Amino acid sequence: MPLDACLFDYGNTLVSTRLNWKRIIPENLSGLSRVLREHFDALDCERLQRDFLFMRACGRKRAEEDWIETRAIDSLRAALALQGRTAPDALLERAVDGYFEAEEQAYPIIFGIPEALAKLKAMGLTLGVLSNATCGRLVRRALERRNMHHYFDVVVISADVGICKPSPVIAHHALSSLQAEPSRCALVGDRIEIDVACARSAGLRPVLADFFGDRLPLPERDPRPDAVVRTPDDLVNLLSSWRYD
Repeated sequence: MPLDACLFDYGNTLVSTRLNWKRIIPENLSGLSRVLREHFDALDCERLQRDFLFMRACGRKRAEEDWIETRAIDSLRAALALQGRTAPDALLERAVDGYFEAEEQAYPIIFGIPEALAKLKAMGLTLGVLSNATCGRLVRRALERRNMHHYFDVVVISADVGICKPSPVIAHHALSSLQAEPSRCALVGDRIEIDVACARSAGLRPVLADFFGDRLPLPERDPRPDAVVRTPDDLVNLLSSWRYD
């Protein structure tokens, strides 16, 4: 079956999210507090930071267990409520943007990805992003800042849909936006239990991106990818062979 489209995970597939988190998280929290201090008197920012991280941890657990995404804005709203504070969505969004600013700037592009995307577009493939993230604006801005957004016809983020990978529902949502058939679409990602499992359950062709060389050996049981690529050039060669299969 010829390939018409390809969906990409974001982290460790398009950009590296293997950052110095011991440095990034304090910077994130400082950005969050900076915005909120302008609007709240006597806000206990240290407590807020702890509560916000706790709410985010609860959200991650919910995503792992139920495949329901908790938006960063909702985690912040809940953290503020513990101090009896409320805020309009516009302020919450600004504060979340402040929180993610440090890491958004830090993501390095995986070497060779922009060139690979250009080749795939020239090949006639329709491209999209399918990512688990608690803030859709974070991913979209990061793509724009790195001049990669124009390669993608759709960007589907779990925070915007409310459901995260490996649920096939979010994959079908992306396929509908791309107007692509599952069997004619690949899903490229770095995590077997998330990306490969999502592709397999939704009927897409799963491709494991092992760009850091630490995703092998493959598990003996499903889910298993249809292919493993170690460089963006490998990915271009693979999808080219599937394009005209």
